[in-house]
Formats: sequence, structure tokens, C-alpha cells
Amino acid sequence: KKVTTHTFRHTHITLLVEMNVSLKAIMKRVGHVDEKTTIRIYTHVTEKMDRELTQKLENIPS
Repeated sequence: KKVTTHTFRHTHITLLVEMNVSLKAIMKRVGHVDEKTTIRIYTHVTEKMDRELTQKLENIPS
């Protein structure tokens, strides 16, 4: 896959989400006015996010 400046933009936004930065703060940082753009196009589920979700679900009391 070709690496472009947009690749770094996707990575940057995904890392901010992974760090639990608020959506509004991310949008302000990258100049988005529509949250759909930030969520649908620029955020990706990382292995770390998937792993943390699995751990949380496994720790729910039954």
C-alpha cells in the first residue's frame, strides 16, 4: 500500500481514539466539522482496542 500524508492522518486520528481522546477534541485538532467524517473515514479498530474490549467483556460479572 502506498504511504501518503493521508495515511499518517488516519493513523494519528486512530491513535487519538485509542488514547480515549474525546471525539470533539479530535475533530477540533484535525479541522473536521462533521463527526461522521471522523468516525466513518478516519478511525479504525486496532488490535489493542479489540484486545481491550475482549478483556472488558470477559470481566463482566455473571
